[in-house]
Amino acid sequence: MADITTIYLDMDGVIADFSKRYKELFGIDPSEADNYKTFEKFFLQFIAQEQFSTLELMPDAFKLIDYLKSLDITTKILSSTSSESKDEAIRGQKFKWLETHNITFEPILVPGKRFKRQYATPSSILIDDTESNINQWHEDGGVAILHTNIDDTINRLKAYL
Repeated sequence: MADITTIYLDMDGVIADFSKRYKELFGIDPSEADNYKTFEKFFLQFIAQEQFSTLELMPDAFKLIDYLKSLDITTKILSSTSSESKDEAIRGQKFKWLETHNITFEPILVPGKRFKRQYATPSSILIDDTESNINQWHEDGGVAILHTNIDDTINRLKAYL
């Protein structure tokens, strides 16, 4: 395996708690929306209310952030703004969230999760909570960690570094 030179860190579901806020507002977990139309209706309200800018931190988010800061490896945020049509509305909210929480990793926001794979290299690691992103990253030659909790993610990182 090549030496790791860059770590890409997802936001929603890894350091920002999208699911908790969505469930508080609409009474269902986003993964349990009965169909795309239901999810999309609520998601458009979520965006219009600028919820991305005020999401809570995931539990122990700063444990992971501080660990990444302690490494001598470039870390960048790699997060999706959902789609080209929603990019402008979500982009500013995510930048505001990062600023509010004083997270200074360079942000790369892509207009859809399918664009994350463009950053995969044998010397890069993606930390993400979406299995399809992990699979695409692997397909394109990168190292990826499916994030389920902070301690597991840090232990898996240590194994690669």
